[in-house]
Amino acid sequence: MRSTDDDPVIASYDIVLTDSDISRYVFQYLDRPAKLPYNARRGQKPTSLRMKPGTGMVEIEVPIQTRGTYDVNKGLKYGDAMKKSRANRDGGAFGMAGGFSSGSLASGGGRVKAEGSGDIEVLDSRKMVDPSSLVTTQALGGRIKPQEEGDPVYMLATFKGKNLHLSPVSAVVQLHPQLHHLDALDEAPKGRGSKGKKDDEDRPAESEARAIDVKIKGAEDGGAVLQGNLELLKKMQEEKWKKFEWVDAETEDSWFTYENYMMNPNVDELPQLEATINSEDYLDGMSAPRIDPARPEMTGWAMKQNRQKQREGRSDGEDEEG
Repeated sequence: MRSTDDDPVIASYDIVLTDSDISRYVFQYLDRPAKLPYNARRGQKPTSLRMKPGTGMVEIEVPIQTRGTYDVNKGLKYGDAMKKSRANRDGGAFGMAGGFSSGSLASGGGRVKAEGSGDIEVLDSRKMVDPSSLVTTQALGGRIKPQEEGDPVYMLATFKGKNLHLSPVSAVVQLHPQLHHLDALDEAPKGRGSKGKKDDEDRPAESEARAIDVKIKGAEDGGAVLQGNLELLKKMQEEKWKKFEWVDAETEDSWFTYENYMMNPNVDELPQLEATINSEDYLDGMSAPRIDPARPEMTGWAMKQNRQKQREGRSDGEDEEG
């Protein structure tokens, strides 16, 4: 057995639980290194956060680095498509958040800066292009997975003095880049006549009615699952976005929120938790069934009862000798 001198206890903490009714989400940026966070210090503080609480959709807007390697022509192309899209006008959503139909995501306005120069002015062969049409933000999106029985429970830990405050996480959301600019370009009408008419250029693209014929094959679970997915997509499309303000991690407001929602202020008034299970039952509950090598047929509860009888027998023998 290893001596405790080789692995001494250097500190101990009292564990305190915080309010579990507060929603806390952990966002994971799968294509973003941890050393490159989206924050104000790097000039990429998210400009907005929106959620559809009923269906669990989440999207944030992050600024695009427009200095040095930004393709202005493509920025204008996609930006113009975003401005004219049905999604922008109707307040819905693109992609899965819109039920794979047209929906909402306006591109962020703004002017593009280049190193060592002023604002970029883009001139094509016909007219001066408004730089506010440029795409300057990227949408990242994901979905809050409904909690199911057996799912792991994650906690956020905060140390303060001799206390370790644990806060339950409502959900871990993985955010992926959303290609809304391509969706907007794809829905733009193709092959429009009267190219040179100013009225046609300025008129927004009108929505086209398209019938979708869905056939569900099979009366087994597959059909029910498909029907359920279609209903979920319909709910995603119909639900409105709920918008939130993004607070940078290094601001005073952020630290205020941290102090109030990641720590329990009433440590001295909290009730003490008492275990309702002994150590042996706990080990049985979290371990594989134990097998007695001397009697392989005895496992689990039977083995436990046998050991209990053996201990009682030894105890009675010691009392008689005494």
